[in-house]
Amino acid sequence: MDPDVRPLRCPHCEAANPADAAFCLRCGNPLATGAPAGPAPVSVSPRRVVITGLGAITSLAPSARGTWQRLLAGESGIRRDPNLDPDKFACVLHGYVDDATIPSRFLAGKAARNTSRFARMAVEAAGEALADAGLLDADLQPACDLDWGGALLGTCVGGMYDDLLPAFTTLEESGPRRVPPHLMVMFPLNLAAYTIQNRFGLRGPSSTVATACATGAQAIGDAFHTIKFGQAPLMVAGAVESDRHPLFTAGFTAMRALATDSNDRPEAGSRPFDASRAGFVPGEGVGMLVLEELGHARARGATIYAEIAGFASSNDAYHPIAPQPEGRGAARAIRAALVDGGIAPERINHVNAHAASTPAGDVAEANAIAAVFGERAREIPVTSVKGAIGHCMGAAGAIETVAAAYTVAEGRIPPTLNFSTPDPEIRLDIVHGAPRAVEIDVMTKNSFGLGGQNACLVLARYRE
Repeated sequence: MDPDVRPLRCPHCEAANPADAAFCLRCGNPLATGAPAGPAPVSVSPRRVVITGLGAITSLAPSARGTWQRLLAGESGIRRDPNLDPDKFACVLHGYVDDATIPSRFLAGKAARNTSRFARMAVEAAGEALADAGLLDADLQPACDLDWGGALLGTCVGGMYDDLLPAFTTLEESGPRRVPPHLMVMFPLNLAAYTIQNRFGLRGPSSTVATACATGAQAIGDAFHTIKFGQAPLMVAGAVESDRHPLFTAGFTAMRALATDSNDRPEAGSRPFDASRAGFVPGEGVGMLVLEELGHARARGATIYAEIAGFASSNDAYHPIAPQPEGRGAARAIRAALVDGGIAPERINHVNAHAASTPAGDVAEANAIAAVFGERAREIPVTSVKGAIGHCMGAAGAIETVAAAYTVAEGRIPPTLNFSTPDPEIRLDIVHGAPRAVEIDVMTKNSFGLGGQNACLVLARYRE
């Protein structure tokens, strides 16, 4: 028998594995012959990466499937926030998550009390994604050894509003002895990844990214590359934001970035791509995905939503707030993501846009799409879900990638809420009014943010 096709025997558990496997499909250890358990070797052969589990908590629903169903139904999760005084705030709208709807399946007792709100939301959505992927048993415990799995998360504010600001008030009013003893292990941004990895026994690669509104796509893209280049067989990837605090809204109000014309019509506040758009509406929540190396997923009979084919990021290097008007930096990220996946632009037949409903940002993104796809840009169906859930900041790209995975799997594009008047500067086919049935071959998911951050994921229908 040709040694190149001989099954690999795991040096740790003796299980037989495919000749091209990088990790044991039974125990998860690296398959380098005779290698002790330790840091995984870098693979010289890129691996295919698929999405096998989805989880989310949004203003629409405390689950991925519930969020998806309400997106398809054209419903809005944006409402007036009772924490915001209309006499003081020009915008009182928010796509916030009601605390009463946040599940409590994976943390209890002291562990739950000492975990920040953003990390609790993250572990709940991660648990949902792992269960959806068939990796948890009926008792919500790992159904197999996840030791070599990892987590790559994103967040912009972590627990700064929920934990750090109240602790500062306590310090000022009552002195240092009244500061919560668990403060320093609650608000830091990496504590969401820790909470997930600790709860589910994921001892592999671990990282947290913060790239403004591109964070969610960046985290998923970095996790994709972690698997693609052989660092782990499985990653939980996504992003979370907990920003329902008056200071958060006050900051963007001072920047004049928020929609201030719809306080009496909350569902109409966010109007991506529409000629009447007047700024974004804040939102919050979490989106989580289970990414797996294809062989690992197939060996256990996992359901595959979509394949991640490519990822890239870039920076406008132009302005801390305003996007480069012609979308040059965004176009660079889209082109590089296509190159990363070996995908010709002609194959793209859907774009899940960033489109936050800002006057300058939506035009810049439209210009980027046109720059990459040329005349075809007018024929590619484009949608933005921010009309339904607002701009969830660091979590936006992750929640939107959950929606994109459903789009690929089910062949349905959710409508862009509140799009009724085309902008002559935006010559795109904006899906609106109702979902559109489209058999997806390959699509892009764009995410752009403050500081000139750009990120693009390429998702494809899974084929053998």
